[in-house]
Amino acid sequence: MAGARETHLLDAHKRLGARIVEFGGWDMPLQYSGVVAEHNAVRHNAGVFDVSHLGKLRVTSPQGSAALQHAVTADIEGLVPGQASYALVLTDDAGTVDDIFIYRVAEHEWLVVPNAANVTAVAEMIEASGTEVADEWDRWAILAIQGPRSFEVFDKVFPGSGATDLKLHRFTTLDVLGEEGMVARTGYTGERGFELYAPAAVAEPALERILDAGAAPVGLGARDTLRLEMGYALYGHELTRDINPLEASLGWAVKWDPDFRGKEALSAVKETGPARRLFGIACTGRGVPRQGCPVFAGEQRIGELTSGNFSPTLGTGIGLALGPRELTPEVGQSVAIEARGRRIEGDIVKPPFIKRA
Repeated sequence: MAGARETHLLDAHKRLGARIVEFGGWDMPLQYSGVVAEHNAVRHNAGVFDVSHLGKLRVTSPQGSAALQHAVTADIEGLVPGQASYALVLTDDAGTVDDIFIYRVAEHEWLVVPNAANVTAVAEMIEASGTEVADEWDRWAILAIQGPRSFEVFDKVFPGSGATDLKLHRFTTLDVLGEEGMVARTGYTGERGFELYAPAAVAEPALERILDAGAAPVGLGARDTLRLEMGYALYGHELTRDINPLEASLGWAVKWDPDFRGKEALSAVKETGPARRLFGIACTGRGVPRQGCPVFAGEQRIGELTSGNFSPTLGTGIGLALGPRELTPEVGQSVAIEARGRRIEGDIVKPPFIKRA
């Protein structure tokens, strides 16, 4: 892990007994008590993740708004201050540079949150559209508080903040132990919850108070099983520069009225239909599928897993796969995943793999 970057909370993770791994160039907690236990804590109680490795890019000025609109697939001008949106950043030929969240802070002020490994690429795409971007990574730690009891936990730590009154994809400022922070009704687990932008100076005591209020510490391992159960795309898996949004079943994240980079190429894909399609598989046989495993219908190869893991909620392996559109299997069809020299039987399902209220 030599040369890996450190979030503001690395020492706290070590004190909590986390297993630290390199992820996207960062030293990050993979797990504490174990992936299944942490996964179940989020599904049934409340968990807190350190996602401070995510980028924090600020765009300001009137020309910045126009440039940002050209760089992303969301209708950012349709957002009001205090509102956020999921969006994609594309290449000219409609490949995916990254999936991001955009927060409209003021009329001409935006916070852009890309994946850790893609911060530079996203900044370059925005700047290529005609504006400067400020890197504010050091300003905050980001703590995701997720789960059925997340509102109760948040109210214990930040009573009267107004966070529990926020609608989904809304955000507001709040006092974090004497420093101004921000809280958003966003997350990546399928559970209700928040993402807290805690100023770096108070990040550790904020984490300690959240843990004291009843949230379990959760690492990257459970973050992956939680998002996969919901069928959420992960960059480097369901999204790459070789996969366009329509192939990844993310057409809902594309607003067609604004003029965005890659629109012409993506419109052509929309007209003819995507060459490949994403589908879900729930294993009926024993085994844990992984990214890269081929998928077969009988003896015909019909795709390859983009993600695979064990689902603690279902008690079986699950996976997302991408394959040629003309070979896309029907829901309920039996298939097999080839993993480590043997085949794991499974059925085609429509994600998400589990239903949440």
